[in-house]
Amino acid sequence: MQTWMVHMRSPVLLARELGWKGFLVFQLLVGGTVLAALIHVPFAAYLGWKVATASSDDAVSRTLLAFEVAALLSGYVVSGVLGLFGLAHRRLLGCGWVMLLMPVYWLLLSLAAWRAFLQLLYDPHGWEKTEHGLARTSRRKGQR
Repeated sequence: MQTWMVHMRSPVLLARELGWKGFLVFQLLVGGTVLAALIHVPFAAYLGWKVATASSDDAVSRTLLAFEVAALLSGYVVSGVLGLFGLAHRRLLGCGWVMLLMPVYWLLLSLAAWRAFLQLLYDPHGWEKTEHGLARTSRRKGQR
């Protein structure tokens, strides 16, 4: 969120520097990622409510519900497939079963995004720093 906000202080300048295609890609990658994380829990809750209260009589509502469920599931599948590509690239496909936890990942991602959003509103200058290290599977492990 902060990265997007910093770069969007001068959107015209950013568009000039990146070009219009690059500017649009930036919006999709940085802004879209944050937006998707923020929307996930409300959309999943809405969808759960809609499934629980769906009427079997209305064909239009059933069709729309099917498209909404397909959108949610396809998001999980795309995220899982991208994760599998990353695991395959690092020769760790044996860990691929964790991609079945994608709905849990998205739930936690969404909760973290909402926490970050609220912290940005109420404590914009606070910063919870995380100590980072290298995973034991890191290619750079021996370079420290």
